[in-house]
Amino acid sequence: MGKEVLLLDNVIKTIKGKNIIKGISFSMKEGEIMGFLGPNGAGKSTTLRMIVGLSRPTSGKIEICGCSIVKNYVKAMSNVGCIIEGPDLYNYMSGIDNLKMLASMSKNVGKGDIINSVKLVGLKNRIEDKVSTYSLGMKQRLGIAQALMHNPKLLILDEPTNGLDPSGISELRNLIKKIAKEQNISVLISSHLISEIELMCDKVTIIKNGKTILESSDVDKLLNNQNVFWVLSDNEKGKEILKDVWKINGQIVKEKLEAQVSPDKLEGINSYFIEQGLKIRYVDNKHKTLEDLFLSLTEGNEIV
Repeated sequence: MGKEVLLLDNVIKTIKGKNIIKGISFSMKEGEIMGFLGPNGAGKSTTLRMIVGLSRPTSGKIEICGCSIVKNYVKAMSNVGCIIEGPDLYNYMSGIDNLKMLASMSKNVGKGDIINSVKLVGLKNRIEDKVSTYSLGMKQRLGIAQALMHNPKLLILDEPTNGLDPSGISELRNLIKKIAKEQNISVLISSHLISEIELMCDKVTIIKNGKTILESSDVDKLLNNQNVFWVLSDNEKGKEILKDVWKINGQIVKEKLEAQVSPDKLEGINSYFIEQGLKIRYVDNKHKTLEDLFLSLTEGNEIV
């Protein structure tokens, strides 16, 4: 297992006597891409602001590469690169001049670091051009180059696909996967495009009303089950068989029996139904998406 890069342990944030964040916990290992999801008002932005030191937790622990952001802020933040609320760029300057100016504010960034980050994000051919001539996707790449210049262990991106067209979103997805794999950098991404998180991320953490409701879970394992729909000669009997024999909770919706079933069990279940004298009039399945899971977990969300 890789080293732990980010740890949040029972983090609470109180603003004007009200708990906005009510005990969020999750962790990330090096090289992982994690999606950070939650409905509007769940506390995503507040949590990200605490991780990057723009806001201080009321209680609980936030550590980056083993360093507390409260007790050892400078060392902790030396391991972080981030784009929160879009990259800050000067349009009248070239891409390279933007990076040089930002690098001059950090004693640890040399010319080689700038060149490496430009290569990594694929902007080598346009880096001398003015930022005003860049597309939105190129500006996002330049922002990521800026975040990578000091060789961080953790990259934090807040809504990185905002405003990008489908082609730009696809390019950004491939870039993020490349950075994580080749540089062994952990990437934490907050996004409202859940389908993109599913395509891009190894793990996902979901929060609701300031609490973690799904913590550091593998996306592949979460989506392994599929929704299966049967119309049987006796749906009630089928439901009992699923519960008694297979330990699966099914429900009857209108004329269909529905259940979450892993693909390797489906054939056996169908055979058993037939052995027990049930006729299968209809069977179909639908793979669960991350969006299905997100909506089922956050259903009835109220901002409190």
